[in-house]
Amino acid sequence: MCDTVNLVPFHAPVQALSKTIKRRDEKKQLRDSLLSIAEDAKFVLSIKQLYPALPLLANLRCGLWYTAAQHNHTCYFKSTDGHGPSHHDFSIRRLNAHVARLCATKGGALIVDATRRGKRFPDALAKTVPIWACVWNRAIANTRCQRKGDLNETTDSSWDTTLHLPRHVSKNERENIEKRPHEGGAGV
Repeated sequence: MCDTVNLVPFHAPVQALSKTIKRRDEKKQLRDSLLSIAEDAKFVLSIKQLYPALPLLANLRCGLWYTAAQHNHTCYFKSTDGHGPSHHDFSIRRLNAHVARLCATKGGALIVDATRRGKRFPDALAKTVPIWACVWNRAIANTRCQRKGDLNETTDSSWDTTLHLPRHVSKNERENIEKRPHEGGAGV
């Protein structure tokens, strides 16, 4: 004969345990995220110390987390301007002319941004900023030619108008991007 066992509803303790675990995981994720931001901010500071003459700009998309008190300026580069087959373009709405002026007067700038876990490089830095720099450089080269009065040249050959992309950008994507930057130069 079987002894009768007093059955307690099993789902109640499991749900409570599940909620407790989830809360612990959320706290751990938050703690880990904050620690990661603190480590990344230390890294940004170490790079800034290597290049003290260059201004530090926090991209308003995600860079403010990592620059706290160190950034001198901000910029706004949106990753969607730099990726996707129809988006390899220059945004007239986000000229970042102050960044171009800073780069011209200081010899460059350090731009800080972030990306999601698993990605090597933010799209804004891998594609949008190189496209932006290329368009500005081409516009400046064209202006320099016009000022010289050289009607045979469309760009100043002494000015670097090359599109410089990180090595991890695929050959196909690189070719698609290289077809487009000259189109935005007229708008600048």
